Amino acid sequence: ALFARLGVFVGGFTLEAAEAICNPGGDVDILDGLTSLADNSLIRQAESSSGEVRFDMLETIHAFAQEQLGVRGELESTRQRHARYFGEIAVDCIGFELYSERALYWLDWLECDFSNMRATLDWCLGQSGDIELGVQIVFALIWFFYRRGYFIEGLTWAERILASPALQEPSPLRALAQQNYGILAVWKGEQDKGLAQIEESLAVLIRTEEEQWFAPSLISKAVALINMGRDHDAQPLLMQAQGLFKAMGFDYFQVIALVHLGNVELGLGHPGEAQRVLEEALLIARTLNEPWILSFVLNNLGEVARTQGQYDLARTYYEECEGLLGITGDRGDMARFVHSLGYVAQHEGDFDRAATQFRESLKLFRRLGNRRGIAESLAGLAGLKARGGHPLWGTTLLGAAETLLQSTGGAWWPADRVEVERNRQMMQSALNPEEFQSAWGAGTAMGIDQALQFAADEP
Repeated sequence: ALFARLGVFVGGFTLEAAEAICNPGGDVDILDGLTSLADNSLIRQAESSSGEVRFDMLETIHAFAQEQLGVRGELESTRQRHARYFGEIAVDCIGFELYSERALYWLDWLECDFSNMRATLDWCLGQSGDIELGVQIVFALIWFFYRRGYFIEGLTWAERILASPALQEPSPLRALAQQNYGILAVWKGEQDKGLAQIEESLAVLIRTEEEQWFAPSLISKAVALINMGRDHDAQPLLMQAQGLFKAMGFDYFQVIALVHLGNVELGLGHPGEAQRVLEEALLIARTLNEPWILSFVLNNLGEVARTQGQYDLARTYYEECEGLLGITGDRGDMARFVHSLGYVAQHEGDFDRAATQFRESLKLFRRLGNRRGIAESLAGLAGLKARGGHPLWGTTLLGAAETLLQSTGGAWWPADRVEVERNRQMMQSALNPEEFQSAWGAGTAMGIDQALQFAADEP
């Protein structure tokens, strides 16, 4: 019986999970049973990165266990217990503690048990499943999708759940599902799609007075607007969200709101005010004992410094961020730091190191499926090559990068905007007007695959 029930797990399990899911009547000695199964090579013992003991099965044995679970008539009941167990962990623990000093523990836990979470979401979407639980799980895992770089998969789950027949009428639950889809789309670089869902969601939440979701929804909408270069529109939303988080005592989210307010001030051309707001965020972040939130503030202080031409100071901030996140697996943010350090290397005249940085960031952003990041990396390569004596090639690639960014509905970040405009002017001065327009037009006509191939074929 235990062997068959263990077939419900995907990608392994712990002793605690086996006890909770495979022993509903309390009549199975789980430890003795696992020992016997291991002695007979039906399960294998392994160790997670945190040192926790885990078990798994060879694929052929796992398939046979699942078959036996069906033969015993326990497949649906065991799948339901499995989904409830992992769903409750996601909603009751992970959804809160991913924004605390316990974040790294839960991020690593999810990496180990993500296959079980996938199985849980599959069950939620099934005929006998629980779509409300599915919405709550995706909401709880939003930060995991972002920090560990699962943009594409997270967006796919959010899209599948939002398309569920049970969520087609306006309701607070559908609004939460739209929030999930919207912010993931924004992070992936699909600004227009994301903003449309977030705005529709926010309208429902306001109408139904779901006050607990107001502040997160305001942040989501503001992030979409900032990505689109609409800083003025984002500012009041962030001020309202920051006030709500402060009143609720949610320091982690208050820092996020303050950092985005700093981004807005920088985008509006107020670097001094951006610096002030970010330093306020830094004071709070240093009390939270969580490396990501501190790196978030420091990275944006680096952006302020780079916008003002203070490259040595910017490098200090970016390198501190790399140190903070060097072992946390934050793929998206590491790609950002690598890209930003490319501009620092370019400023210092180390073109080889700058090229390495931009190509590494391009590789990382491609793995993430982040079209915005791809455009940023291509723009960096374009300026670098133009400075190295290839203005025609650089102009073509910069035109392609600009078009790619526009296709996402986005606008350049302030620090990158300064770099791009400086490089564009340098290219124009190196070419006659006909050459520049021809090269630029060739770039704007490229699709993303052509642009990537062009970037690979260096002059």
